[in-house]
Amino acid sequence: MADEVSVVIPTHDRDRQLVEALESVFSQTLPPVKVIVSDDRGASATRDAVNAFSARTSQVVQYVDSSGPLAGTAGASRNSGATCVTTPLIAFLDDDDLWHPEFLSSTTAALTNAGADFAVAWNKADDAEFTMTRMREGLSAQNVVARNPGFVGSNFLMKTEAFNALGGFDPELPVSNDKDLLVRALAAGLSYVVVEKYLVINRIHESEQLTDKTIRRENGIRKYISKHRALLSRRDNWFLQAQLASVRRVTAPSKMSRFLSGVTVAVTRTLYWITSPGSE
Repeated sequence: MADEVSVVIPTHDRDRQLVEALESVFSQTLPPVKVIVSDDRGASATRDAVNAFSARTSQVVQYVDSSGPLAGTAGASRNSGATCVTTPLIAFLDDDDLWHPEFLSSTTAALTNAGADFAVAWNKADDAEFTMTRMREGLSAQNVVARNPGFVGSNFLMKTEAFNALGGFDPELPVSNDKDLLVRALAAGLSYVVVEKYLVINRIHESEQLTDKTIRRENGIRKYISKHRALLSRRDNWFLQAQLASVRRVTAPSKMSRFLSGVTVAVTRTLYWITSPGSE
């Protein structure tokens, strides 16, 4: 069936939230054919949580141990789970996110009706202080290479064939692997449709997130800039350099380095905004 969907949930030591994510998947009005939990820790506690959920709900969940030498990024964990997918459509849900019951039905219908390669729904945070960008139609790879337009790991549905043709997520990027996938999809000429409904909830929590200002994030931004340098306009580069310097204000080893990073943030942000369209 053309509308058959498999769901991959990458998880990293968040067993309670994982169970809640599973509950949102099995509450879909369009039930998925297969649900796969990809655990990059290979933790027995997570496996037990998945088995307990299946026993309690009589729902079948495939557990994949994605730990090992290639583990360490969300992209790698998602890719490990995706190798088990044989349905025409694939979707991903991070273990700390939730879906509205109509997420799969709405994105599948939109993709099918538009004849698109992937569909993107709007997402919102569970904290009113956080505003999420809403994806819009008609964007190109160059439009999205610097600033994420609202495409995250949990709010899109894609043809499995298209996902595989792209090579999946970049397992070497510790950050921005969702934006990287979108850039490559648009550069490859894939078409998309936007479902203008808030169907995904991103939960904001105090445990470690990839948006934390760490050496890992610093290295990830550097890798992303290097990978997409050819697509970056001068203004795009200023934006990403400001992001990098903002992280360096925390991670730099010396007080002077942290101070200079702060200066870089101010300068690059100023250059970015004064060159924005309509700024003259």
